[in-house]
Amino acid sequence: MRNRMSVLAALAVALVLTVACAEPPTEKAQQAEQALQAARDAEAGTYAAEELRDARLALEEAQQEIQTQNERFAIMRKYDEAEKMLAASMEKATRAREAAVTRKEEARQAAEAGLETAKQAIAAATAALADAPRGKGTKADISALTADLEGVRRQVPALEAQIADEDYFAARDKAGSVTDSAQAITDEIKAAVEMEAKILAKRRNR
Repeated sequence: MRNRMSVLAALAVALVLTVACAEPPTEKAQQAEQALQAARDAEAGTYAAEELRDARLALEEAQQEIQTQNERFAIMRKYDEAEKMLAASMEKATRAREAAVTRKEEARQAAEAGLETAKQAIAAATAALADAPRGKGTKADISALTADLEGVRRQVPALEAQIADEDYFAARDKAGSVTDSAQAITDEIKAAVEMEAKILAKRRNR
């Protein structure tokens, strides 16, 4: 009986010492911070803002839990929950980084596709302008459309520079604007051609 009590007492002392020696998960906290920084470096703030926010909040909650345990008596400190929270924050940071990488590539492809579409629209407007009817009544209109098209064409280098600078969202939006402007010129030329055709038709029927 006495031996059994001695063993139980020894186990109790060992348990108390184990709890009392609990240390904050400093290394895991550093790893979690590094994971969050890796997400930021991957431009998650631009391409995965919601995922980055979730990871940041998860890390802050884990840090708060560590602080809460640090403020307790040494014998009462437990960091198990903090370690779980740190692991969750690292997972979220990893997802944010991966999402940012994927979405940035998608944005790059969209911007480059927009640039190609814009160039095609400019080429179509140039061709339509070359075929536009030249006459006394259309000279001023053709001159104005030519100037408009040149203005649209001058926007292409700035668009290409945005892509080179990896400002893909701005490039995508600018490409859409350039395309719309070029298309509007083409539409206006087509309308003028149709109007000229109707006028000629009327003259023939007189």
